[in-house]
Amino acid sequence: MKKVFPILILIVVLALIAGGVYVWSLGQRATERTEEDAGSKEASVVFPIAEYANRRTLNAFGEKSQATLDGYHAGDDIEYTDVDAEVPVYAIADGVVKQNDWVKGYGGVMVVTHTIGGKTITAIYGHLDISSTSLSKGDNVLRGEQVAYLGKGGTSETDGERKHLHFAVYEGEDLRIQGYESTQAALFKWTNPHDFFAQYGLDAKSPSRVYNPQEDLGGDEFAIEFLIPEAWEVEYDDSARILNLFKLEGKGSARERSQILFTYFDASQFLTLSTVTIHEVLGLKIGKENYTAKKYDIEKRQGAPSFQDQPSWREERHIAIDFRKQDGHARYYSIAKNPELDEEIFQRVLASIKIVK
Repeated sequence: MKKVFPILILIVVLALIAGGVYVWSLGQRATERTEEDAGSKEASVVFPIAEYANRRTLNAFGEKSQATLDGYHAGDDIEYTDVDAEVPVYAIADGVVKQNDWVKGYGGVMVVTHTIGGKTITAIYGHLDISSTSLSKGDNVLRGEQVAYLGKGGTSETDGERKHLHFAVYEGEDLRIQGYESTQAALFKWTNPHDFFAQYGLDAKSPSRVYNPQEDLGGDEFAIEFLIPEAWEVEYDDSARILNLFKLEGKGSARERSQILFTYFDASQFLTLSTVTIHEVLGLKIGKENYTAKKYDIEKRQGAPSFQDQPSWREERHIAIDFRKQDGHARYYSIAKNPELDEEIFQRVLASIKIVK
């Protein structure tokens, strides 16, 4: 009996330990489920496509179109030109299909009216392969449900366009198909997708990247590299011959959200505009290779013509820096700073500049 008693005690102790571990395990699993449920309810919308923020490198909301089109972009373009595989597109929230058809300029396009937080929100999903979906007008969709695949670039599925998703969103349920608005004022009828996702708890900030003249628009004229800060993008205007660095967040056009502006001129020496008052000039070195530069504190003269197709802050007193790679006849680049831009960010962009040819 003396030998049995310690064994019984040991069995009881082990049972209690095992029971405790089991109860702890159940509690841990319950906690994990609660955290998962909380996480799933944190955002009432989802992104319509994978890598939304990372691949929004061309034609973000409010950018001015190139010469072949007319107006300002009413949505975001998410680029997949480097992907051959099928790319699924998802419903951002529960909703009802309002239109699902082939439309000139888009190829396949689906319009869905969503109800989100008591609001009626309509979203446009453009450049789809219509044959990849069984959805029809009037069908219900669920948040996160795959609605189609992207169309193949250069085919009728995208109406000859590149492989990308055009995503646009606005309040109400009127049917809009246009991808551009002819005036900056008309953009206020649309919701900036960046702000829309942020409102519902999704981080749509793009990572910082370097402007690459080999790949980015405008590289034939602007043979330079420079930092595009996080949550910014760059707009090229071929008619005005400018590169506009703008914040992705905010209402209105990319020009109205401008932070830094690049222009250029070809000359044999530094030049100044007769339309501006120069308050101060300083010589300095900038960029990765210490380019010769001049820093101007300038202000447009009263009565002088406005800077055509440039942001409104160019009419105010601001800093502009001209720089060149070499002496003699050369391409001079000019970088102008929004007076409200943080100086530290501006200095980071200046330090990143490299003239590649």
